[in-house]
Amino acid sequence: MNPTTVIYILSFVCCLVVVICITSTIRHRKTLYLRQEHYRNLAEASFEAILLSQDGIIYDCNERAVEITGYSRQELLGKSIYGLVSPRFQNIVQAHVVTGFDQPYEIEGILKDGKQCQLEVRGKTFQSNGHTMRASSIRDITARKAEEAQLRKLSAAVEHSPASIVITDLDANIEYVNPAFSRMTGYSMEEALGQNPRILKAGDLPDELYKELWDTLLRGEEWRGEFHNKRKDGKLFWGMASISPIFDSDGKTTNFVAVKEDFTERKEMQDRLEQMAQFDMLTGLPNRRMFLDRLVQTVALAQRNGQRFALLFVDLDGFKLINDKHGHEAGDRVLKTVAARLSACVRISDTVGRIGGDEFTVILGSLTNHSDAGQVAEKILSAMKRPITLPEGGSDCIGASIGISVFPEDAEDGNGLLVTADNAMYEVKRTGKNNYRFYQEEVKEGKDL
Repeated sequence: MNPTTVIYILSFVCCLVVVICITSTIRHRKTLYLRQEHYRNLAEASFEAILLSQDGIIYDCNERAVEITGYSRQELLGKSIYGLVSPRFQNIVQAHVVTGFDQPYEIEGILKDGKQCQLEVRGKTFQSNGHTMRASSIRDITARKAEEAQLRKLSAAVEHSPASIVITDLDANIEYVNPAFSRMTGYSMEEALGQNPRILKAGDLPDELYKELWDTLLRGEEWRGEFHNKRKDGKLFWGMASISPIFDSDGKTTNFVAVKEDFTERKEMQDRLEQMAQFDMLTGLPNRRMFLDRLVQTVALAQRNGQRFALLFVDLDGFKLINDKHGHEAGDRVLKTVAARLSACVRISDTVGRIGGDEFTVILGSLTNHSDAGQVAEKILSAMKRPITLPEGGSDCIGASIGISVFPEDAEDGNGLLVTADNAMYEVKRTGKNNYRFYQEEVKEGKDL
């Protein structure tokens, strides 16, 4: 082979090698470009802001970083990362950058418009072409931190609430109680968890109340009412409760929450006020207001059932003398003793009232003849003859004048019965006292009604 041929062959081989090298380089660069494009697409698709920095200067960023900070991409490139951080957090960022710590941390960021935001940062330091680079993944947690702060406030409010708060599942198993529950009931949180609120049930409320409660809750509505509950030590207390369903985002009931206040003292005060409004404070008998109400009810019942009943008007004889001679304390003792003796002379279904001063009234229901009322009157007069022990020692006696009216012969309403019984009583006073008299004396005792 001549030299010229050899030269041509060598030249061809060299060109081929060059072509192969160039092709390989182009392929390598294309692969790198595709990889870079792939990574950029991944970065742009991220929900978190991504910053590449060198020596604290931003080298590259994704679109999410633009959205979070408010800066354009051009404004971010070349900007110091410390310019995005509140001054009091810059030392923390610097420490992570210098040391290369890759643990997540939270900082306060400064947006382009000057507003502050809460950021969670994760950083990673790496080497690229002999340069130390840092990739930072940043998440805006402002909304989450606000929700957490709100939850902390709500949690603190619940924990420090003076009202008992209980959360149960749909089967009424207790999942949470606050400290006020423990103070109110005596059960600790550990003792209450998993239990049913029926552990507080005193057992004296009607089943209809609980049925109404559950019917209301299962309709998705709030229920309000009173509970008579029992503490761990067995003591009873009254609770005013508001129980509501808790719904998820789809409107489905997930739990029930009960807020309860101990209103035992208030309840007792209400009962005392009611007692004062309806009962005589000295004797404990129904007062004039309550007695008249019961008289109206008795008239209505008698009219509906075609029944007869009698009204006795009892006025004490000689009470003023005892009061003047022995004092008001003795007078009070006499009135209380008379009230007890009157109550002992009638049936539980009958009503004895004190309508003022030394005046008492008695409703005798379901009479068959006048003798029944007369027998009760005689029983009362006999009871009055027994001496009454006085506070200062010694004793004294009291008498009574009793007027009797009968429904419906003497009157067909309560006021009429009181007037006729009062008139009969005054007739007894006029003719000698310490006796009883029917309004219509011409109706013979023992005659069927």
